[in-house]
Amino acid sequence: MVLMLVGLPISLWCWRNIYVPHQYPRGSRIITLTATANGGIWTQDPIVGFNYWWRAPTRTNEITVNQGDHVVVRVRSADVLHSFAIPIMRIGPVDVPAGHTIEVQFDANRSGPLTFLCWQMCSPAHGNLHGRFMVMGTGKEESW
Repeated sequence: MVLMLVGLPISLWCWRNIYVPHQYPRGSRIITLTATANGGIWTQDPIVGFNYWWRAPTRTNEITVNQGDHVVVRVRSADVLHSFAIPIMRIGPVDVPAGHTIEVQFDANRSGPLTFLCWQMCSPAHGNLHGRFMVMGTGKEESW
């Protein structure tokens, strides 16, 4: 019993912090975004059942990445069916069912803003579910 109580959490921690990051190309940016219909928020704060109602998560409006980064976006839904899309890159819309995590990957090979949004009508605050990746470059290259 002690082995289960100690071994399982350690195994899960190792899987999440050691194995998962190594399955992507070296130097990848791993970003976790969670969508909530309550207020129409994309957030990088961890949202689990007990804190969904008790605290307001911080809205993520802009995420800075560097040009040349391989970006892995782990999209989660805390409550209802959401959908993730980056229209200018023709990524998505990808459905994100409640309680699930979907991965979207792309290479930030041009500088400039990349708008991401929820494509699924999810609540009265649906119009607030948008943000952007700001790809920072040297300024000499082509932008989006």
